[in-house]
Amino acid sequence: MNDDTCDIAIVGPGLTGMSAAIAAFSKDPDLKINLFGISFDSNTAKKGEIENIPGFDKIIGVDLIQKITEQLENLNTESSSISTINENVTNINKIDSGFEIIIEEAKYVAKTVILTTGLPELKNTIKGEETFTHKGVSHCAVCDGALFRGRKAVIIGTGNFIARGALYLRKYCRKITIICPDAELGCDKRFLKKIEATPTIQSNYRIDLDTVEIVGTNVVQSVKFTKEGEEKEISTDVIFIELKDKPDLSYLKNVNLNIDEDGYVQTNETNETNVKGIFAAGTIRGELDYAPVLMGDGYKAGNYAVEYLKK
Repeated sequence: MNDDTCDIAIVGPGLTGMSAAIAAFSKDPDLKINLFGISFDSNTAKKGEIENIPGFDKIIGVDLIQKITEQLENLNTESSSISTINENVTNINKIDSGFEIIIEEAKYVAKTVILTTGLPELKNTIKGEETFTHKGVSHCAVCDGALFRGRKAVIIGTGNFIARGALYLRKYCRKITIICPDAELGCDKRFLKKIEATPTIQSNYRIDLDTVEIVGTNVVQSVKFTKEGEEKEISTDVIFIELKDKPDLSYLKNVNLNIDEDGYVQTNETNETNVKGIFAAGTIRGELDYAPVLMGDGYKAGNYAVEYLKK
């Protein structure tokens, strides 16, 4: 098989995608598998402490990705069938021999495809966000939290992602303020208990994000928002904005996949889409953003993709 052809193309090599690769390799190590994308840019790599994986008391997201990356490298010593192409896919086309996978300066051909690109960051929705990006605005608390040791931080968002981020920041920042648009944080109760028991974390709920404004001269100095009809302003050194968008399916514009009303890729019980040979796994198809769920769903997709190739 040529270097630009493969049996399975996995688009999005985060936790779900790498799990799919391990499953496919285990089922048939003679298959050629290409992973497209940057694993350390995945949502899992940006998470704080993950505590719901059997066998791990807790593990930082980036450390988990590192361990799986090393596992894939070790598997590859048995049979050099797994390749990682560290570029994002810009387009996928259906062709007679399968699917054409297009990156910025190259094209690949795959017999089958597994989509695991997850949910992208929702950017430039807060007033002043674009102006102060890299000047006190960050989109990854785990990536940049240690840079603000002893400082004050604000984190904007909802769910487990924000809860983990706030709990991670308490190691470094002397005060953390959560700004949440919902009536509650929407995270697991175990995380919520830890947040409520941490005196350096303050939570603000039901905040209309349209009222949030980042203030500063050359760098971030404060954030304004309206709470219960009253305008408030909090001084801060950094603002972590970690809002998630609907799946970005722009690279699938030439493939007529069925998408539900919420923007997620629809699949059947074998993770296959309406287009034969294209599978999807993880949050791109609306699965819960829990590490064990994402790993299992990726494993299912990898297994069923191999079964498809056998037929």
